[in-house]
Amino acid sequence: MLLLSFATCTTVAAETTRPQPHPIRLRSTRDLVKYVGTYPCSNGLLRDKVLLPSLRNILGNDYQGYREHMGLSGCGAIEKRDGLLLMDVSQLHVGGYTSFIFIRVEDGAVFLFWLKSTVADKQWSFYGRRPIPATVSQIVESELNTTWGHVAHFSVHGDHVDIRLNNSR
Repeated sequence: MLLLSFATCTTVAAETTRPQPHPIRLRSTRDLVKYVGTYPCSNGLLRDKVLLPSLRNILGNDYQGYREHMGLSGCGAIEKRDGLLLMDVSQLHVGGYTSFIFIRVEDGAVFLFWLKSTVADKQWSFYGRRPIPATVSQIVESELNTTWGHVAHFSVHGDHVDIRLNNSR
């Protein structure tokens, strides 16, 4: 009987101590650093009361379209690179529709790159304070060439992206 009680208590304790998908209350975008290595599509961060107003602020009239994009997208794990958090929120297997959300850890500033079309249609935008940090541009260029290098070559300078399709001469 004592062994059964111990086993029951251990099981209940294990179930109640499991990490919750979004257990940390965010007070600012800088708090997202606590989620490095997690997936924002599955932990609730893409619906967070701190992140969404920041996105609304930088996206302006494109906010609703971006929210629709988010609903159709998958996510990579949140990464920390060169003082920035990187969230890849992109549609898979559709020839484009890629986005990267950046949070500057130092001050919580939010930047976004969004390829709103297929690579071939070349419809993209940068959002956030200007000038876009060089590190953001470099990461966007690297990520696009890694993901879409079989389709095009990307060259990013500031907030301008040159897309040269591989079959173009």
